Amino acid sequence: MKLSEYKMLDEKKQYDVLWNEGVLIDACFDGSVKKLLYAISNFFVELWFDAVSNKILWKLSFKQGVLLEKYLNKYPLSIDIDDVF
Repeated sequence: MKLSEYKMLDEKKQYDVLWNEGVLIDACFDGSVKKLLYAISNFFVELWFDAVSNKILWKLSFKQGVLLEKYLNKYPLSIDIDDVF
């Protein structure tokens, strides 16, 4: 499924695809907000939950950019060649 196809779905169907096909990649807390990053095909969905009520506050689908970079920056990408061989 392409991102454009996902965005054309109504909200209920978007959540169905997210729960059935999405793979949880990462999670973090920002105060009382739990942020979850899911991968679906070739795009990502970020969900924000209120940690107290466990209600969804926000959902955004995207392919790249600042929203993805904040997760990537958590993990070092530099590899020492001696560690590989």
